[in-house]
Amino acid sequence: MNRFFAILFICTGIFAISGGLYTWGAGSIFEQNELIKVLIPWADIIVTGPLSIIAGVGILKKHNWGHIAGLLTSGIYIFGSSLVYICIFWNKNYDIYLIIPAFAGLCTGLGYTLFSIRKTENASFTEIK
Repeated sequence: MNRFFAILFICTGIFAISGGLYTWGAGSIFEQNELIKVLIPWADIIVTGPLSIIAGVGILKKHNWGHIAGLLTSGIYIFGSSLVYICIFWNKNYDIYLIIPAFAGLCTGLGYTLFSIRKTENASFTEIK
């Protein structure tokens, strides 16, 4: 299951960076002139994408910091998805191309967090180092 989440994090990081560069299909991020259109895409390029790739690599290589980075990334996915849903409802723009990635981020973030909690509960205290 760790391998699954690691690959998912790496793919999500790549998609976050590439999607952010084109502001989710609204054109190049460098051509936008409204701050609200570039806030979340810039966050994807600067924070979410690189952290996702780092977390995925760390989890694949079974480093402790990879697990921590995965939990941090999961929190960002959950927070970012909620921001996207707020924007969707606020603007009444129910475009499926916005809903699906936000739903995938929410599921990945919650899934990894719950997987980590369950894994930690099943391990003895001495195994968690």
